[in-house]
Amino acid sequence: MYETERRSRDYYEGRARWYDWANRIAALLRGVSGIRERRKAVRHLGLTPGDRVLEVSVGTGTNLPLIAEHVGPAGRLVGLDISPAMLARCRKKMRGEGLEVDLVEGEAAHLPFADRAFDAVFHHGGIAEFGDRRGAIAEMMRVAKPGAKVVVCDVGVPSDRKLGLTSRLLLKFQPIYDQPPPIDLIPRQAKDVRLSWFHGGAWYMIELVSP
Repeated sequence: MYETERRSRDYYEGRARWYDWANRIAALLRGVSGIRERRKAVRHLGLTPGDRVLEVSVGTGTNLPLIAEHVGPAGRLVGLDISPAMLARCRKKMRGEGLEVDLVEGEAAHLPFADRAFDAVFHHGGIAEFGDRRGAIAEMMRVAKPGAKVVVCDVGVPSDRKLGLTSRLLLKFQPIYDQPPPIDLIPRQAKDVRLSWFHGGAWYMIELVSP
């Protein structure tokens, strides 16, 4: 395990109990609806009923019910996270939602899944903290079927436009927002690579199609 991942795991182990509340407050401070923005990202996966979907860094599972709306009861949901405490929280939430989800503890740069195992792969928050971002993106592509969508989202602010007050404050108090989207780390064989911004311009979304 990378030292960066070890620190990240310890960090999330300690904040799992209040992680959801922190996300809600952060969205409110940005003046956006967290669920609406998550739905927007999930729609970009292009899911259909029966799809098998992997969410990398699943956290407490907030996105899983939104994904389930698209894949239906015939679909399969798989979530991976580095933090056992986050996975425990996720498992409890999914029982409350009545959803069957396969949850796996592991690292994004070493996914314990076969090649071309999923119809879509999703990551929503956390890649900026990875020790091997290039390896994590390559792994997400590896486990996606040919033609499958891979969507990677995380915090950041665009560098090609004038920033509003909220974005300037985020950069001042949370330096991680200054990390650019990892477009340069995407393998050359990826198709239809696109970059857009959402969450009030404080998150990026990278879309690509697995070759």
